[in-house]
Order: sequence, then structure tokens, then C-alpha cells
Amino acid sequence: MKALLKNLLPHFIAVVIFIGLASAYFSPLYSDYSLKQNDVKQFQGMAKEIVDCRLQNDIDPLWTNSMFGGMPAYQISVEHSSNFLIIVDSILKLGLPRPIGILFMAMLGFYIFALCMRINPWLGILGAIAFGFSTINILYLAGGHMTKVNAIVYMAPALGGMLLAFRGKWLLGSIIFALFFGLNLTANHLQMTYYLVFLLTAVAIGEGIRLLIQKEFISLGKVIAALSVGTILAVLPSASNLMTTLEYSKHTTRGATDLTIKPKTPGNSQAQEGLNKNYILEYNFGPGEFLSMLSPNAKGEKGDYLGNDEVAMENVDSKYSEQIAQMNRYWGGQSSSGGAFYFGALMLTFFILGFILIKDSLKWSFLAMSILAILLASNDPGGINDFFINKFPLYNKFRDSKMILSLLQVMIPALGILFLDRLFKKSDLVENKKVYLYVTGGVVFSVILLYVFPSLSGSFLRVDEVKQFNDAMKGSQDISQLNGLKQALIDTRISLYKSDLARSIFLVILACGIVLAAVYAKVSNKILIGIAIALVAFDNISVCSRYLNSDEEDGVYKSYEENSIAATPNPVQVADFSILENEKTTIPNFNEKVNSLETKMLPSIHYKNIDSENIKSLAAFGVLNLNTNFRVLSFSNPFAETNTSYFHKSIGGYHGAKLKRYQELVDFYINDEMMKVRQEFINKEIVKRPEIMAQYQETKDPQAQMQIIEGFFQ
Repeated sequence: MKALLKNLLPHFIAVVIFIGLASAYFSPLYSDYSLKQNDVKQFQGMAKEIVDCRLQNDIDPLWTNSMFGGMPAYQISVEHSSNFLIIVDSILKLGLPRPIGILFMAMLGFYIFALCMRINPWLGILGAIAFGFSTINILYLAGGHMTKVNAIVYMAPALGGMLLAFRGKWLLGSIIFALFFGLNLTANHLQMTYYLVFLLTAVAIGEGIRLLIQKEFISLGKVIAALSVGTILAVLPSASNLMTTLEYSKHTTRGATDLTIKPKTPGNSQAQEGLNKNYILEYNFGPGEFLSMLSPNAKGEKGDYLGNDEVAMENVDSKYSEQIAQMNRYWGGQSSSGGAFYFGALMLTFFILGFILIKDSLKWSFLAMSILAILLASNDPGGINDFFINKFPLYNKFRDSKMILSLLQVMIPALGILFLDRLFKKSDLVENKKVYLYVTGGVVFSVILLYVFPSLSGSFLRVDEVKQFNDAMKGSQDISQLNGLKQALIDTRISLYKSDLARSIFLVILACGIVLAAVYAKVSNKILIGIAIALVAFDNISVCSRYLNSDEEDGVYKSYEENSIAATPNPVQVADFSILENEKTTIPNFNEKVNSLETKMLPSIHYKNIDSENIKSLAAFGVLNLNTNFRVLSFSNPFAETNTSYFHKSIGGYHGAKLKRYQELVDFYINDEMMKVRQEFINKEIVKRPEIMAQYQETKDPQAQMQIIEGFFQ
């Protein structure tokens, strides 16, 4: 019994650590606050009519009229009650609040991977913290991409199950693989599943070759058969979702068009099948941006004014400070950035050392996938990107293809802790001690070179900025002033680059020190592992906190809002009430229907944080939506918002997979008609209000002009 408890103790401690870290990081969630998540707000608008119909009629509607005049509900809100893995997912997350539960599961899932690889549990905790607090998870949780992160968290244990199957435990490994691959599918972010299949395929090929070389043909046959059955079992619970998605996708903007002509303003319409290449690569990395995995400020981290960074502005020449303050601190290749993809300088160091020094054949599969992921995450429209977009099956169905770097999020800590495990066990590694000194020295020297010669990271100007400076110089009488401004901007960004890289150099030296201490010094492995855990936790969590934290401004959280505010996308506007008052008289027994829906809303999880007075109002809009068929058009960015859809059936909306024929209708007709209506309104109404007309004429941005018109109605 004592032996059993001793064996279970590390696992218990691991779970406590994971719950503690996740809860501490998202601590305001325990005080009636929610994250400010734009995508969750968008979802609320998309799904309200579906939710109300489900409550009122006790059926699951497969169609909604709340967006784009009407569209299938498959990829909005459909309940697949036969999928038992939804319950398993909830159990594994211990009933924790959703972002906390997802972050906890990220760490627990990676810990399970470590156990599958027979790695020291304490090193499993190390890798789990590095994986959980990779900035991909935090950035996308902050944005509300819950399903995306939920799919990512099941990548590592699915991989662990496969490796366990290939490495001696074919039955147990296949069961673990089937469970977590099934949970990945249940998360319902098929882009992440698609990329996971890349990794699983590469590892399966590598492990299969290893078994063939060792002439373990029977074992290989068992593994292939067991994993094949496991794959089928993993797919079955999500079959209803996958089949409807497959059918629906052919009719969306990701499918083919029947048209042979092009609109004047093409928008998302194109003659090819799948998404447009520029649309796919819009958020991919530019040259040198991959260094952000080592140093977050390699390209400025995130879009913001340089003037908001006091440290960056300290040494700017006063002659240029006003202009520099208005310039972007981000100079990478993405159209915009919310933060760097940072996997931790320490863990990245362990990964590199592991690849050089470890003898495990797994590193070759990881190397192949790392190179492929980095190439596909670039914004270069030619070469391998062109091939995959135009030739590789299903690849052009997904945008933001830099998300394939989530595979590196798995592989870096995986090989990193595998290396440390072999190092401390002194097995399956290069034996010559001098090699460790040379390799660690080479790694440190390489990073220092990046500091001494910043130009190795690429340009410190964006492509559009280079063009702007060149165009300005053509018509300028004072080229020296422009050159001075240009150099001041470059120098400011170099200071940002160097300040963060200095931090990373220090952490790389510490990581190499841990390795050399294990090789040369008689230091307890437990002490070294404890130091590594503390350093990795500090490294990763401190960077994640740059993008999502509990900081306050004037006593109000920057990243959180009260649950009562988070429960709805936006307050009801005067125009919404006006529509309600005009239309409700057409509905027989309107008040009785409102009372009936209100009664069903009150206990619903979707409305649990809304007070009874607002529930009454939302019930009225719900009844209005379910019993009328008029459409509402917002003039304020109508095809990228769902606020209108929350209260009415909308001509506009927001969805990543709207019907292609509707997008073509927008591109060919609705956009032009909206411009005509807007101009007519300007001619007949706004001209009567000189103060509004002046504001309209001063504003050159079309979206801002739309907001002025929208405000005129309110």
C-alpha cells in the first residue's frame, strides 16, 4: 500500500500544481468575472435564435435565419447528444470554469504524454507547464477561440498514446490514442485536427521504419491494426458532426463556385475551390519572425503604438519622438498581431540540445515536421505554400495556416523533456562529455550573435513602411529629415529587439548550465529538475502575462468584465426597441409567448448571469425573431458583426464558413446597393446637419463613415 501511495504521489502533486497554476492565472473568474473575448461575443449573436428555438420548442434547429438571410446551423450551435466524449471532456476538466479547465487540461494532457513516454513524472510537470503556458494557448483563449485551444490540448496525449503503442504497449497505447484523438475531434476545430494528423503520420512513419529495421514485423502489424481500430473508434462519436460538416463545406466560401465572372469588388469570392491564397496567408510570419519563439520582441510582439511603451521611447531623438510615438511597434509579416508565438527560451534550448545529443529516432520525425511547419507558417506565396494551397488535399480549406506551429508547441517540450530524462538517467545519449561543452557553447554563441548583429533577424521595417518611405522621398524637399525619421524608427525597434533578446540569452545560459551541471557536477537530479521547473514557469508565465493578466486601470480589469456584462454582446439600442414596438403587434398572443420563453430562459446556462428585467427584454426579442420574417441591415460593418443577429434576423452577420452563393450575392449586388443607399442618405439627410456632414467629410475611412451614419439613426 505504501509503495502504491508513493507511486501515486507525483501524479497527485502534478494535478494540484496544474489546478493551482491555472486557477491563479485566471483568478478573477472566481469573483464573478469573465474574460473579454470578442469571438465569444460574436458567437452569442450567431447562436441566440438557435438557443431560443431550442428552449421554446425542445428541438435542435439545423437552420438559423439570424445571419446572412439564413444559413445552416451546423457550425454554429448544434447539440450532438450521442457523443459521450462530451461528458468525458467535462469530467477530465473537473468542472473548472471553462478557460481554467482548458488550461488545466492542456497541462494534464501533456503530463499524460510524458507518462506514455515513461519519462520521470517531475519532468512531465516541467513539460506540462511549458506546453500549457505557451503563448498560443493564452492568446487564443483571450480572443475567445475556445474550440481551437480545446483541440490543441488533446494533441499531446493523442501523440503519447500512439508512441506508447509503437513502443511496446500496443493495446494500452491504442486505447489512449483513441480516447484523446476522439476528444480532439469532439473539440470541433477541424483545422487543428488536420494539423495533428500531419504530426501523427510523420511519427507513425518514423516508428514504423524503426520497427522494420529491427525486424519486429509482428509487433508492427499489431500496432497498425490496433491504431487503425482506434482511429475508427475515435471518429465514430463525432460522425454526425463530421458528416454534416463535410456536406456543408462544399457550399461554403471554402468550396467551389459555379460562376465564371468576377464582381467589381471581389471580397471573398473567387473562381477557385477553397480559400484565396492571400486570405490564407494574411496572418502568416514574415522573414525572421520565427525568432519570436525564442525572443517575443523579435518582431515587436503585437500591434500597438510605440508611444505606449515608455521604455522604448526613452532614447528616441526628441526631433522625431512625436512621429515615432504614432508608429507601430510590430514590424513582422502578419497584417496584424496580438502577440508572439513564444514557446520558452529554456525549453527551446533543451529541444535543440536534445536534437543534437539524443539518439532516439523520434527526433527525425520531429525534425521533418518542424521544418515543414516553419515553411508552411511563412507568408511567402510561392514555393511550398503554393504547392500545398493548390495541390494538397483540404489544405486550402483553412486560413491562418501559421496555426500549424501548434505542432511545434507539442514537439519542443516533448523532445526537451525526453532529452532531460535521458540526461538524468544517463542513457541513449552521446557519451563524450566534451561534446556537451561544445554544443552548449555553440548554442549560447549563436544566440549572442543574434544580439550583436540584429540584422541577422531581418529588416526592422515592414514592407508597407519601406514603400511609404520610398514614396515620401520621391516628392520630398528634405530627404535628410525622412532618412533621420527612418533611422530613428529602426533604432527604436532594435532597442526593443535587444532588450528582450538579452533576457532570452540569460535564460539560454541557465538552461545550458543545468545540462552541464548534470554532466559534470555531482548535483542531485531532483534539485536540477526543481530549478528547471521554477525557471520554465517564470519564463513562460511572465511572457503570457504580457498578453493576458489581471492588471487594473482606474480600478477596472483590463482583460475581464463582470459576468452580467459578458452575458450579452451589447446592450439593446433605441433602434432595436423601436423595431420591437413596431413589429410585436403583428404577433398573436405576444405577451403569453414572451412569458413562456422567459420561464425557459431563466434556468438556462446561456442566460444565467442576466438579471430578470433584461431576461424579459431578451425573451421579447426572442419571440419577435421566432415569429416574424423581416430582415435588418446594419450599416456599420454589416458583414463582420453579429450584434444585429442577437436581436433580429439580419442580412449581415459574421461566420468563417458562410454560404458561398450568399458571399457572391454580397459581392455582386448588396455591396453596390449599400453604397447607393448610403450616398442617397448623405445627399438627402446628412446635408441637413452641417456638423455631421463636416465630420463625415473629414473622415476618410469608409468604416468610420458608416459608423457616423449609424450614429445618426440612434
